[in-house]
Amino acid sequence: MRIICLVKYVPDTEKFEYDYKTDKINRDTSRLILNPDDKNAVAWAMQQKKRDPSTYVEVVTMGPLKLEEPMKDFVRLGADYGVLISDRRYAGSDSLATARILSSYLRQREYDLLLTGTHTLDGGTGHIGPQIAEALGLNQFSNIFTVNEANRDFVVVEALQEEKTYRVKLKNPSVLSVTHQMNLRLGFVRYENIESNVDEQFALVDNGVLRVPMAQIGGKGSPTKVKKNMVIKREQVEHKVVQVNDEGIDQVIHFLKEKGYL
Repeated sequence: MRIICLVKYVPDTEKFEYDYKTDKINRDTSRLILNPDDKNAVAWAMQQKKRDPSTYVEVVTMGPLKLEEPMKDFVRLGADYGVLISDRRYAGSDSLATARILSSYLRQREYDLLLTGTHTLDGGTGHIGPQIAEALGLNQFSNIFTVNEANRDFVVVEALQEEKTYRVKLKNPSVLSVTHQMNLRLGFVRYENIESNVDEQFALVDNGVLRVPMAQIGGKGSPTKVKKNMVIKREQVEHKVVQVNDEGIDQVIHFLKEKGYL
């Protein structure tokens, strides 16, 4: 089975730089982390490869050049191929323009499954999976928290939609948009593989390769117009340590009642 995982690196909510003049996050200088939903997509694919070594796993992202090493780390972790799609002309692309760019790359590849996350920490629209499926004419489903069965012909998944759980069988190739509720562990690169040269299993792709029309990428190709962004920062809450005794238990109960949990 051939699996391609589409992942996104998003700004760390604790360490990012916001440019108030342009009303945008500076992705070149902000610390980026792998989106939680996408991490589960890769973790599931790697589990399949562990069960069946003949499974092909490719990981693809779109973002700044500084993501080259993180993408190579997927190969060091066991993936067969890593791809970074990066071009200054893609800056400002909304979900539709991003889906066009990714679809342009995917048309050149062979696969049975396309895996991605349903939502991202910096957006959460849930559009990418469905838009890619529409562009490529594939079956798709989102909000998936369990993959019960998967082979080259079909997949059986469970997903939560409008507070109801659905069990769905999809004919492959298909697009599965998963959630972090899968609770899968991706793991880390082994120490002996940290500096492995994986250049032959990595590709850097720009619009010179994909040739997506300029009118369909970046700000010009993005019909979404954001009126205003809001920067929400977490408040640091002081931690309180209680003793493991009757007094400590009473303090915990009082706190839970005060917050409405009891």
